[in-house]
Amino acid sequence: MKLLVLILVVAIDRFLEFFQRWRSERWPHRATVEVFDTLAGMIGDTTARLLVWLLLPVVLLAWLGAGGNGWIGWVVSLLVLLLVITPRNTSEINRQLLDAAGQDDQETVEAARRVLFDGTPVDPATATTRQTGERIIVLAFSEWFLVLFWFVLLGPAGALFYRLTEWLAQEPVGDADETDDSGWVRRWQRKAHALLVLPAAPVFTVLMLLAGSFQRGLNAWRGDASQGWEHGALDTWEAGSIGLIARVGHAVIDIERADECLDENACLADQRTWYRAAHAIVWRALLFGMALVAVLTMIGWVP
Repeated sequence: MKLLVLILVVAIDRFLEFFQRWRSERWPHRATVEVFDTLAGMIGDTTARLLVWLLLPVVLLAWLGAGGNGWIGWVVSLLVLLLVITPRNTSEINRQLLDAAGQDDQETVEAARRVLFDGTPVDPATATTRQTGERIIVLAFSEWFLVLFWFVLLGPAGALFYRLTEWLAQEPVGDADETDDSGWVRRWQRKAHALLVLPAAPVFTVLMLLAGSFQRGLNAWRGDASQGWEHGALDTWEAGSIGLIARVGHAVIDIERADECLDENACLADQRTWYRAAHAIVWRALLFGMALVAVLTMIGWVP
């Protein structure tokens, strides 16, 4: 059942343009934040965080379990994944970036970079090709793979719990200081987000090794917190995991002239080669992941 849902979600993301346009407006994220802000004004930040964070995942887990079997579980799983998968519509943004770089359209390239680097300390206007290519890979991990990883393990409750944890960990604690007692839930949400990232990072890294240059990627296997912070990590543990994805992602792209123009904003046609390779590694890694789920389903380890 889970494998079928994954295939349908990938197909919808790939081929239905109206779904891509709807998702690019980030409606689920905005609705979650609005509900949280409304509840915070009524019952306080701490209680609102706990309610928005835990209520729906706990209800889904109690109702459907980790498997989500039956046609109701199938429909709920599909709806949940469509709501929480790649909220900034990075798949379409990546395609726009590739087309614009091939057509030497600097304006569209800069617009795409603004979306990709939203929420990070990197200035999109000065982002290098290396940073942009690594960002494509990191976003595939955080916006696609992590949701699917926790969906396979815990069903729709796991996918929803991961995304709510990420969104709420990013939300500030009103006017309170982070060290105040009122900020303890957000600190725990950041730590929970890092713990959710921790087991998935090596799995995605192995899939990238299989999809790209295995030896180069293996030689680069090391957590790099500085690169993790560059890509908007919220916690020290998360920074190491995200840094690992960025380092290995860069290394596995073993193509001719892969590292040319990394620190220049010129030669968009040459940069497109790097972007295309990063995009290809992402999709091959996801396909390897789905093949792994298929094998685990056949032997009965995944319902």
